[in-house]
Amino acid sequence: MIGLLKKDLFILRKVYMKNFFLVLALYTVLGVALKMNSFFTLMSWMYGFYVVSLFSVDNACHWDFYAATLPVSRKTVVSAKFLLLGLCIAAGFVYSLIMAPVAHLLTGEPITESILASLLVTLILVIYFAMTIPLTYAFGPDKARSAMLLLMGLAGGGILAAASLGGGAGAVLMALFGWMETSPVPGFAIVSAAAAAMCVVCWLISCRIYERKEF
Repeated sequence: MIGLLKKDLFILRKVYMKNFFLVLALYTVLGVALKMNSFFTLMSWMYGFYVVSLFSVDNACHWDFYAATLPVSRKTVVSAKFLLLGLCIAAGFVYSLIMAPVAHLLTGEPITESILASLLVTLILVIYFAMTIPLTYAFGPDKARSAMLLLMGLAGGGILAAASLGGGAGAVLMALFGWMETSPVPGFAIVSAAAAAMCVVCWLISCRIYERKEF
């Protein structure tokens, strides 16, 4: 497991290091200049995207053929990807925690609200990328990316449809996220449990798909 993590971290450093620091600096400067906290919370998305991009690198290098000869189970190979995904998204969440006081100074938003917003975005991204991995194992990186974009489009279309039928976008957003003000503790407990359950389910599906593959 450690060796698999080191392999992926080495690729991240070799392929994406310059892009990583460029995006980090760009998002920080834009967040400060435009006084938009969203740039601070979206770093988790970037870090998760790097992990998903590793599948394209693995395919180009025929990594799966080599991994099949290693004394590690296929479950371990899959588990390493999920563990790396969790570590990278957690790193993005740590960045948003560090920038929470900056957001407070820029916009006056309470630090607690910034942290809760970052936590919610992080949990949503955990679900998003957890769903991406089994699709990637099943159909490849490009088709998986298209499928997730389609799901996001359907979700966005559903929200817009609900807004047009109900009391507008504000009412829909209040219905979806109003619990953050009224009952944040049980709400976050439910979302966290849903994210954990989704990770377990997606991990099981990914293991099943990867074990059935022939290389």
